[in-house]
Amino acid sequence: MNLINILKESGYRVTTSREIICRILEEAGHEHFTADSLFKLARKHSNEIDLATIYRTFELLEELGIIEHSHQAHSSGIYYLKGNKTNTHIACEKCGDIEDISSKTISKVNELISKDTNYEIEKNHFVYSGFCKKCK
Repeated sequence: MNLINILKESGYRVTTSREIICRILEEAGHEHFTADSLFKLARKHSNEIDLATIYRTFELLEELGIIEHSHQAHSSGIYYLKGNKTNTHIACEKCGDIEDISSKTISKVNELISKDTNYEIEKNHFVYSGFCKKCK
């Protein structure tokens, strides 16, 4: 996926800061970033990048359907490149490690919620939390 080309083709300006942010996201694959963690990486490439630019770029890329975000309880949201399927995550409360939950598991959870509430689940933007194997 060439994020820079997508931005250009969609009529958006491509600044040096946006180029750096997009390059980091592309090279990371499905890695999960908070705005702060991406900001720290981007600052290694340029001191001109500020946190507001990170948030604006996240917002733009999400508008274009390129990235998604999830909310963590008592913590920053996480952003990641959007795949072909919806992602649900679990984060370790101690070390901060974030993992995808299998679509099979989430389908079962959604089925239970739908049955209990009579809602048709569209999406969610939250992250489960707990303690990973190494932090238990």
